Amino acid sequence: MIIAYLTILCVISAYNVVLLYRINPKQKGPYPCLFFFAFISCVGHLFLALSTNVDEVILANKINYLGSVFTPLMTFDAILLVCNVRFPQWGRSLLLVLSFVVLGLSLTVGYSDIYYKTVEFVTIYGVGNYVATYGPGHDLFNVMLFGYAFSNVALIVYAFAKKKNVSYKNLVVLSLIELVSILSFFGSRFLATDTLVMPMVYVFDQWALLYICFRVKRYDIVQTVQDVLEEKNTDGYLSISSSLAFLGGNDIAIEYFPEFKECRVDHELPDSSEVTRFFRNWVLDVKTGQMDRSREYEQGTLHFKCSMKIVAVSSKLTLLLFKIEEDTEFHRYVKMLGNDNSRLESMVKDNANQIQAIQEQMIIGMANMVESRDRNTGGHIKRTSTVISILVEELRKNSSLSYDDAFYEGLVKSAPMHDLGKIAIDDAVLRKPGRFTPEEYDAMKTHPVKGAAIVENLLSQIEEPSFVQIAKNVAWFHHERFDGKGYPNGLKGEEIPFEARVMAVADVYDALVSKRCYKEKFSFEDAYDIIEEGMGSQFDPSLRAAFEQARPRLEGYYRGLEPKC
Repeated sequence: MIIAYLTILCVISAYNVVLLYRINPKQKGPYPCLFFFAFISCVGHLFLALSTNVDEVILANKINYLGSVFTPLMTFDAILLVCNVRFPQWGRSLLLVLSFVVLGLSLTVGYSDIYYKTVEFVTIYGVGNYVATYGPGHDLFNVMLFGYAFSNVALIVYAFAKKKNVSYKNLVVLSLIELVSILSFFGSRFLATDTLVMPMVYVFDQWALLYICFRVKRYDIVQTVQDVLEEKNTDGYLSISSSLAFLGGNDIAIEYFPEFKECRVDHELPDSSEVTRFFRNWVLDVKTGQMDRSREYEQGTLHFKCSMKIVAVSSKLTLLLFKIEEDTEFHRYVKMLGNDNSRLESMVKDNANQIQAIQEQMIIGMANMVESRDRNTGGHIKRTSTVISILVEELRKNSSLSYDDAFYEGLVKSAPMHDLGKIAIDDAVLRKPGRFTPEEYDAMKTHPVKGAAIVENLLSQIEEPSFVQIAKNVAWFHHERFDGKGYPNGLKGEEIPFEARVMAVADVYDALVSKRCYKEKFSFEDAYDIIEEGMGSQFDPSLRAAFEQARPRLEGYYRGLEPKC
C-alpha cells in the first residue's frame, strides 16, 4: 500500500514538471530546478521504501539527499522572486556552495562517520527504512534547514508589510508552503518516518508553486508584451558576430532568405550566395569603420529594407543584429512618384525638422522647469551638458571604443534630459533645503525611472529608436555605480549602459565643483581627486583617461562661470 502511495506521488511529481512548462514554456527563474529536485526527492523516498538491506538504504538515502539538499535553496530563490526582493549574487553563490558541501558530506555515508556514525536497516510500516546515529556533519544540514525556514518566513512577513506591488494571494500561498513544511517536520518525527510525509509535502509545494507560476505569467507585463510583439511581428532578424560567425535568425528571416538554412550556427558565414555575401560584406564594412545603419536589398521582385544594430556583449565580443523589413509595395509606390519624389522627400524632411525643433524646445523647457523647481541645482542642466560635450570630445579620440558619431551626438543631445524625472517629485522633497530624511531620499531615488518613462513618451514617436534608447539609458541609469551599489536597479560594471556611465561622471563632477544650498563647492583639485578615487568603485575606470585629458578644459569652463571681481 505504501509502495503504491509513493509511486503515485512520484508520477504526480513528474507530471507537475511537465505541467510547469505547459503553463509557461518560457519558464525562467528557480521553478524548473525546484520541481526537478522535488521529483528526485520523491524517487529517493520510493527507493528507500523498496530497499531490503543497509547498502540499498544508503544508496536510496543519497538519492534523497540529492533532492532535499537543493530544494530549500530553490524554494528560497522562488520566495525571493515572488516577494520581489533582490539578493546579492555573491550571497547566492555562498548558499550554493553550502548546498554542495552538505551534499558532499551526505555522500560520505558508508565510508565515514562524519555525517552518519552508524546506519541500521529497519522495517517501518512494512517498508524499508533506517535508523541512524548522526555525526557532526548532519548538524550543518539541520542548521541550513532552520536558516532557510527562518529566512523564508521573514521574507514573507516583510513582503506583507512593505511590498504593495506583490500579490497578497501569492503571499498567502507562500505562507501555506512554509506552514506545511514546518508542520511536516514535526509530523514526520511523530510518525517516526519521513517517507510517508515528505513526498506529499513536495507534491503539495509543486501544486502551490504551479498556482503562483500561473498568476505570475498572467501578471508578468514584460512577458505579455514580448508574447504580443512576437505574435504580431512581421520582420526578420539575423544575428552575426563581428568575427563573421552566424548566430541564427528567426523564422521570418529564414523564410525571406532560405539560403540561411544551410548556414551552420557558430560557423563563419559563407560567401556562397548573393544574400549571405550581402550581410557578410556589411559586417566587414563595419569592422573597417563604415557604420551604415541601414541598407536596401533586392531579391527578384522583392525589396527589403535592412537595419543594423551593434550590441557590445563584452570588450572582446560584438554582435550585429539585423532587422529585415519587406517593403516591396512601398518601394514601388515611391518609384511611381518619379520626379515628384525628391520634392516629397524634401517636404517630409522639412516637416520632420520642424517637429524635431519643437520637440527639442519642449524638452529644454521641461528641463528648465525642473531646474526652476529644484532650488538645490541651479544651472546644473546647462553645466552638465557642457561637461558631457567636453568628455565626448576626448572619448571620440579613443579608437578602441566601438561607438560611432551618431552615438556620441545622441549622448550630448540626451544630457539635458537626465533629470527630467524630478518633475514628478513632490515639491516638499525636491525643494527642501538641506539633506533628505531616509523616506525623502527614497522618494527622490524614483526620479530616474520616472525620467526614463517621460523621455520615452516624449521621443518615441519622432526620434530614431537608437537615440530614444540612449536618452532613456541616460535618464534611467545615471545614478548607478560601477560597483553595483547605486540605484534604482543596482546594476554593476558593464551592465550599466556606457552612456549612463559617462553621464554619472559629468553629474557628480558638476555637483562637486558647484555650490549647493547645503554645501560649499569643492576646489578643482579636491573634485579631481574624488573622481579619480571613485574610478573602479563609483565610476567606470575606462573613463579615467578621458576625464584626465578633459581636466584642463573642464576647469577652464568652470572658472569662466565664476563672477568677475
